[in-house]
Amino acid sequence: MEAWKELREVMGCPCLRIRRATRQITQLYDRTLAEAGLTGNQFGLLAYLIAADLSGQDGISIGDLAERAGVDPTTLNRNLKPLQGKGLVKDARGGTDARRRMVMITQKGKLALQKALPLWRKARTHVEKAIGSQELDSLNELLDLAATEVSHLV
Repeated sequence: MEAWKELREVMGCPCLRIRRATRQITQLYDRTLAEAGLTGNQFGLLAYLIAADLSGQDGISIGDLAERAGVDPTTLNRNLKPLQGKGLVKDARGGTDARRRMVMITQKGKLALQKALPLWRKARTHVEKAIGSQELDSLNELLDLAATEVSHLV
């Protein structure tokens, strides 16, 4: 009987539930954004890069971009390669340390993001309709809280 209690506890694990929801939502965004030739992850990276561009920055460091995207720099580099191959992002040396690798969005990347934005809105609308507007807002707040608080533990 104790094993069944532990199994029920494992099935309620937030890690398992978040991973399952993430897979489903990611598949929806990837399928929707495919029309623009992007994945959800690539769309997000381009959004971070355009935010840096709009704030007047000459690119963003790999470390800063990795932190914002919630991945390690090695994974980020692997994720940037297809975007670089399509000419959507480029390396840029900048700042006071020329050894520091910077990355920035290109004009072609801005156009790709602009083309993908209505598709992203379509995917977001599907998620919002599926779970409700207030629930989506609450979910986003909880995910931000979890990311902030759990980051102190790792």
